[in-house]
Amino acid sequence: MNRTRFFSRLLCVTVLMLTAAGTAVAQTPLETFFKNPKIGTASLSPNGRYLATTTTIDGKLQLAIVDLETNAASNIAGYDKLDILHIRWISDNRLVFDVIDRGSEWGNSSSVDGLYAINRDGTKSTALMPTLENQRLSQMPDYASQPHWMRFVDVAKDAPNVVITIGYFFNGDAVPYRVDSVTERRKEIYFNVPGLARDFVFDNNNVLRVVVTTNVAQTEAKVWYRDADEQPWRLLSAHSYRTPKFRPLAFDVDNTTLLVTARADTGMDGIFKYDFAANKAGELIASDKGVDVNEGLVFAPDSHKLMGVRINSDPPRTVWLDKGFAATQLGIDRVYAGQVNVITPGNAQAAVLIHSYSSTHPGNFAAYYPDRKKLLNLFAVQPGIDPKNMSEQLVYDYVARDGLALSSYLTLPKHREAKALALVVYPHGGPNIRDYWGFDPAVQFLAGMGYAVLQPQYRGSTGFGDDLYRKGFRQWGLSMQDDITDGVNSLIKQGVVNPAKVCIMGASYGGYATMMGLAKDPDLYKCGVNLLGVTNLNYMFSEGRWSKDKAAEFHFKETMGDPDTMKDQFAATSPVKLADKIKAPVFMAYGEKDSRVPLIHGEDMRDALKKLGKTYEYMELKDEEHGFSSEAVKFKVYGAIETFLKKYNPPQ
Repeated sequence: MNRTRFFSRLLCVTVLMLTAAGTAVAQTPLETFFKNPKIGTASLSPNGRYLATTTTIDGKLQLAIVDLETNAASNIAGYDKLDILHIRWISDNRLVFDVIDRGSEWGNSSSVDGLYAINRDGTKSTALMPTLENQRLSQMPDYASQPHWMRFVDVAKDAPNVVITIGYFFNGDAVPYRVDSVTERRKEIYFNVPGLARDFVFDNNNVLRVVVTTNVAQTEAKVWYRDADEQPWRLLSAHSYRTPKFRPLAFDVDNTTLLVTARADTGMDGIFKYDFAANKAGELIASDKGVDVNEGLVFAPDSHKLMGVRINSDPPRTVWLDKGFAATQLGIDRVYAGQVNVITPGNAQAAVLIHSYSSTHPGNFAAYYPDRKKLLNLFAVQPGIDPKNMSEQLVYDYVARDGLALSSYLTLPKHREAKALALVVYPHGGPNIRDYWGFDPAVQFLAGMGYAVLQPQYRGSTGFGDDLYRKGFRQWGLSMQDDITDGVNSLIKQGVVNPAKVCIMGASYGGYATMMGLAKDPDLYKCGVNLLGVTNLNYMFSEGRWSKDKAAEFHFKETMGDPDTMKDQFAATSPVKLADKIKAPVFMAYGEKDSRVPLIHGEDMRDALKKLGKTYEYMELKDEEHGFSSEAVKFKVYGAIETFLKKYNPPQ
């Protein structure tokens, strides 16, 4: 599948591709975009007969099992307030899954709230690590000693129903465990290296072979290695935690080849075999010229042989090291042409799972039986979405005012000429994350209303090399903001965007960028939509959960700046102090219980705008944390956004 780009020199071609005279597309209702997906994720049992899925029932993702031979299906686990997030088969009969409370303090992070096990018939349900809420309700006397979340690592090779997990504690070590999924008995895996343990790598015999440690502030890291169990630990690397020489990932099938991520000649991260003789990254396995490759290893589940590497390019792809799967990929790509087809290997001769999606298609699942050459279509992720009515996500490259090359995603409204369009620029949150190519409900919602949507990958974004990431240090509201502005102006210069019809919208850091954009470039924007946005940089150090986290404090001082030594810059780049410069109407929504960007950010911004007589709309979401946890809340927020945008920046 070729990368689709948008260039000024190809403007006429793009217009022909996107324009269909006399063709109209009915606007998809916002509820269709923001209702919970029918299917969250899926996983095949080792023998390929049973399919486990997370399925939306009563507004929550619950666990269901389908017998692919008989088509019998049953719902085996679900919760009133929790979503089941990830699934992993221990055997053909038993599974491990984790849950998340999307309305909690942790509900929008990569952390999970509890780890559980259950038989595929719904019997013998056990709590390997109960949710924090369950721990509080049961008034466990050892609550302080309980991990606040636990990560599944592998199935033990020497004992049925035993799994290897890692527990993460508040302000303490991470701890590896062997946990019996039936009895819930947990046994700590002992190791003896100095420092706070943060990460571990086990070999394929479940022997702990690599430990990554840091100091309390996570400013420095060390990588410890041993050749085998009971062998002495030796130091492989000591480095800055933020700039590791390499990061250990996993062992290949031989248990001697350590796979790591390190900087490749392209300037991006790549996957390497570690060279123990030279004590550095050795043979390159996979890399890409445009994006970091620092995860995505694909192993055969039975042999643990490295089969391929997934790369988050545009569109994403899998580089197969196994010739058989490379051939399978070509065949599947012919069947599901125009889509990204993610193949998950099964045991030898067992079925493989296929997840297909594109920027206009939220996805579907299928199973392929290599022994029978049979392809079985299973189900769609969001069957209410019609891909024919969605807009293609293009890659748009531009140059910032200081000459830095930047990438972005550009989505144009379907059946509209790429000329004088209304625009919503949509910077991502984080800020140290990135957008990905694929289906985005919010983007398609905006494009369906008739807006072009620009998603700039401004400096400070991750995934595009360490250089771009570091150029964002201490640039909140400065060059990071200019990168967003420069993307808008480049489209205006080409004639794609009407300069009188530009709005800015974002959540979290994107909400901050919205407010800074309205203040810094008040004549550029007709309106702004700020969801959960930072408005006072000092509050990142004094309010909410981050104010009590030493590691977070160090990270913010490094990437955002030091509030004690940069008082003038913080004042000049805190939107709440720039309210007098804002001209355009702004819609704001904040969660009452948000601990990441506490409500005071929104309240102060609202009060400052009100005092100055500015035009604003303000929504305070009761019981919401840093995000929108329910369908009802999403419908309410995006319904208000739809009305606001049509009022202040109608697309036509």
